[in-house]
Amino acid sequence: MTSKVCIALVIVFSLHVGTISSALCEELKTRYATVRYDDINLLQKFNDEIYLGRQLSQQLRQQKAFTIQDELHNKLNLIVEKVETVLDMFPTQLYVTIVLLPSSKEVQEVYLQKYGKRVNHVAYYSLSEKTIYLSVDDVNLKVLAHEIGHIVVDHYFQVHPPYKIHELLAQFAEEHITN
Repeated sequence: MTSKVCIALVIVFSLHVGTISSALCEELKTRYATVRYDDINLLQKFNDEIYLGRQLSQQLRQQKAFTIQDELHNKLNLIVEKVETVLDMFPTQLYVTIVLLPSSKEVQEVYLQKYGKRVNHVAYYSLSEKTIYLSVDDVNLKVLAHEIGHIVVDHYFQVHPPYKIHELLAQFAEEHITN
């Protein structure tokens, strides 16, 4: 299915069902996430944009990867575990859906549809859906670590902390992901 057709189906489907994540065409499952995307090129670009830095790359090289899916699987598991270490929070049952969208325009359209607000986000985490919506054009390790920081905080506390605390912890994860 072509990318434009798939995105159109996603938006139409989400208008009727209320969820975009179940309408995407392909999936990659890791220990902590299900990544949904509309074609392999988007997944490849996402993987290419996530440069881990020297220390994390060294850890990644110790793991076997034969395909793009294997490499991204290993990267995502490594990033989640690094964010948990940075925050010193190790929630049980941590699992999330990551929806890859081509650009911030699609992320903003999804946000507008779901919340009725116009925003300039390149990514956001929906607490109610346990889903990250992410622009592949704008992603990098810090953006991903920030959103994963929200996941870790969300899964760690039984009672959600105030939004500002949630955001501060996600920013801390973003700033210290390469330490």
